[in-house]
Amino acid sequence: MTPQELHVLPDSTQTAAQNMAHDFLLLNRYPDVNALRIRHYDWIRPAFTFGMSQTYNYALSEVSDSSAEICRRPTGGGVVNHLEDWTYSLVIPASHPLARSQPSESYRSVHDCIVSSMHEQGVEVILNFASPEHTAPSVCFEKPEVYDIVLRNLPTKVAGAAQKRSKKGYLLQGSIWRPALPDLDWTQFYNDFIQSLSRLADAETQFRSWPDWDELEEEQLIERFESEEWNQRR
Repeated sequence: MTPQELHVLPDSTQTAAQNMAHDFLLLNRYPDVNALRIRHYDWIRPAFTFGMSQTYNYALSEVSDSSAEICRRPTGGGVVNHLEDWTYSLVIPASHPLARSQPSESYRSVHDCIVSSMHEQGVEVILNFASPEHTAPSVCFEKPEVYDIVLRNLPTKVAGAAQKRSKKGYLLQGSIWRPALPDLDWTQFYNDFIQSLSRLADAETQFRSWPDWDELEEEQLIERFESEEWNQRR
């Protein structure tokens, strides 16, 4: 049996549309379909993203920076403020048991890895088990959902994520709010997070370069995520 692998891709800093396009490619076009893959990325300009189920007008009303980019994600979830966050995406292939678990359990398992990685530095965070008392769309980090991460002694949301499942696997687009964690060493955290994910998935960690995507498809995807047709579809 071929050993399970977790591929760590190089960090990148891109526009909102480029980041969304590359997460889409990571899920749907990655050459090693049986490998887990993770990447951390930043934003060239201030950015907000919003989920597939939300309306553009609602998302626009929640943007606090008029100069920021706003882009619809290929995942669900609320409006996410990326002005001061630490962003990652994780793909678990359809062949892995984690991708076949209930969405809430996959979500909880990944967030457990984040919690344990922060505990390595003495940062007191826990999973939130309380259901939010709202039905309207919300802005990420305003109200924690079940299995989001919060500070132990304060109702402050630290981390959440948006999900998408397909025949290719499970995409998690995660966001961690830096201002809530002023003393965290982010390099150490990422290393610990990778190790924790490797244990969870029973996978060998490998640092890989980016695949050679089809250039035309890549360009078309970026244009799609930039387009009014995509972002204002509802």
